[in-house]
Amino acid sequence: MRPARRGVALGATLAAALALAAGACSARPAAAPPLRLTASPLGPDTRLTLHADPHLKINARVPPALELAGGGVLRFRAGRLTPDSAYYAEAPSAILPGRHTGVHGTLRASVCRDDEQLCGSLSVEL
Repeated sequence: MRPARRGVALGATLAAALALAAGACSARPAAAPPLRLTASPLGPDTRLTLHADPHLKINARVPPALELAGGGVLRFRAGRLTPDSAYYAEAPSAILPGRHTGVHGTLRASVCRDDEQLCGSLSVEL
């Protein structure tokens, strides 16, 4: 069963979104999220930045995307990649036109542990 869409304030972390998606009523506390989304003003627009835990790498060969509830898709990019161009050396970001205090949609990303060669997919409803 797919969880209902929920709005998440841009200043909130993906921890809250993961807890909502996993069912916040469970008896066990939610594990710390592997990614968090931050927002900052950029002129008349909003910059969304995706941060990974220190032990994780974000796969640059499958750029993270935010599928907006209205049908658009934002692709996260960064200026600097690792020497093999496989991972982001800097936190990837995307520009959301206009100033926003919340975002609705589905975040999709591929993340890898530092000590493993295999990446896993992550999908979070915001």
